[in-house]
Amino acid sequence: MNDAHETKSGSTTQRSESNGSGAGAEFGPPFDRRSVLKLLGVTGVTMASIRPVVAREAPEDFSPIEASASEIRSRYLTGQSTVRSVVEAYLERVWEYEDELEAIITINPAVFERAEELDAAFEAGGPVGPLHGIPILIKDNHDTADMATTAGSVALMDSIPPDDATVVRKMREAGGLVLAKANLHEYAFGYDTVSSLGGVTHNPYDLERYAGGSSGGTGAGIAANLSVLGTGTDTGGSVRVPAAACNLVGLRPSTGLISRDGIVPLSLTEDTVGPITRTVSDAALFTDVLAGYDSADPETAESVRRTPHAEGNSYTDSLHEGGLDGARIGVYRDYVGPVEELEEREEIQGARRVKAVFNGALEEMERLGATVVSVESPPDELVATANVDSGDEFNRDINQYLATLEEGPETLAEIVASDEYAPELCETIRARENVDENELDRNLEYLRGLSKRDDLQQSVLATMAEKSLDVVVYPTIRRTPPRIGSEQGWGSNAQLAPALEFPAITVPAGFTETESLPVGVEFMAREFQEALLFELAYSYERATHHRCSPAGFGSVDDPITDWSSATIRDWNDEQHRNRTVERTGQCE
Repeated sequence: MNDAHETKSGSTTQRSESNGSGAGAEFGPPFDRRSVLKLLGVTGVTMASIRPVVAREAPEDFSPIEASASEIRSRYLTGQSTVRSVVEAYLERVWEYEDELEAIITINPAVFERAEELDAAFEAGGPVGPLHGIPILIKDNHDTADMATTAGSVALMDSIPPDDATVVRKMREAGGLVLAKANLHEYAFGYDTVSSLGGVTHNPYDLERYAGGSSGGTGAGIAANLSVLGTGTDTGGSVRVPAAACNLVGLRPSTGLISRDGIVPLSLTEDTVGPITRTVSDAALFTDVLAGYDSADPETAESVRRTPHAEGNSYTDSLHEGGLDGARIGVYRDYVGPVEELEEREEIQGARRVKAVFNGALEEMERLGATVVSVESPPDELVATANVDSGDEFNRDINQYLATLEEGPETLAEIVASDEYAPELCETIRARENVDENELDRNLEYLRGLSKRDDLQQSVLATMAEKSLDVVVYPTIRRTPPRIGSEQGWGSNAQLAPALEFPAITVPAGFTETESLPVGVEFMAREFQEALLFELAYSYERATHHRCSPAGFGSVDDPITDWSSATIRDWNDEQHRNRTVERTGQCE
């Protein structure tokens, strides 16, 4: 199984006129005032007693470094900050550190108008939703009707979709604001995060290494505190790999929990959206907002009555510090350590260091009351066969997406002919363009892979049943992140969950002894058991505190005082001019 197949991300192209989800509890939490206050963590008070305290002048003591959504919401409720002041604090960090990271493709030119709108709404009646005033970094394959959606490609740099992706609409309805759109591996094809429009994203824990992908811009940006919350898409690890590489929390939800409407697709069989955050509690809060049925994505019907929302609850209700006490955890030992005959010396050393950190994580879980059991992993051949090769579906799915746009290329063939993509994509994108999208129903190898998905699921479920397991764990990536420009592989273990359609969450497990590089541990549960994942991951996180900021990305010493929409537009133009030079038209 090669790394090109390991790295993906995705979406659906179906649209409904309302582009919306239903209004009942089973479709996600309704944002009436009572539910908003519950998600905000306001308890022990009457509804009538809640009055917004408006900050007339932004205090100087707000630090955006490691600030959580709940901490920022508390500042709004107590009048310590305005949305405008918080937005400026994160933009200062983008301005200061983006040249080192190359994590951002575009800052939202309307972010100040949105901030002022939210400040006015707060003054009039309090928070508009559970994400009120929370800056969000979204992967630039999420449709935004007010900004270009590029998938990291120069070919789509002027492509403005007709409406927001469903998840973007939900974020905005919940009071969130899109701070910027993040770099990604172009069209979500790989783990390295290299694109013709955004350049090469660097890992903030070692700038000579990749940040992971394909959602690497979000990973690097959230790790370096350029924003509070972030989104990625995950087809074969594209949320979890950058989260693990950048010392973050990343959730791949069950396929069908979160709508993929308005997401540039890679392979619709396995595509999904997922949160990338610094804490498990922020991931749970964000998932509460994103989850729910959407008529524009029929796959989300699978989630109805299978989430906490169906009973009026939320994912944040699962955040218990003692969650690991009594849990039974299976370990796929075959997913740990080097594969000696397949890996180079540096890769072997990196895998051994990751193994040491992972074994330490298992000991920590046992000390917290969990029972850890080594179990047999599913056959590699079955996992490889059941994973849909994105090359089979990409031509079909991207052409359906392009048909929804009013301007720009109409087919993948036009994109390939334009040569407007990074040279690293030449072989990959041309191979996908040669796949006949009309022959999929006669492609026996493709159909055989689809047929094996049930076999894989039954194999894993049988093991979990026989051993009475709550979850299975393994290192998210079994090696350290590769050096930029090297031929090293990633050693991702993140492809199992997509083939199963199971949810999986990665959380920080510590750092390697020699290079001090982040290691992530991945928990995988049965379908639609995200609440259990949040419970166990939160328990582990709170007891171990492995998350820490990368060195070299501290406070900004010389803030800019004249922020405006014009400042942002000039910054965006300059970034694109600098990064697209000599990045296209190099295919032989």
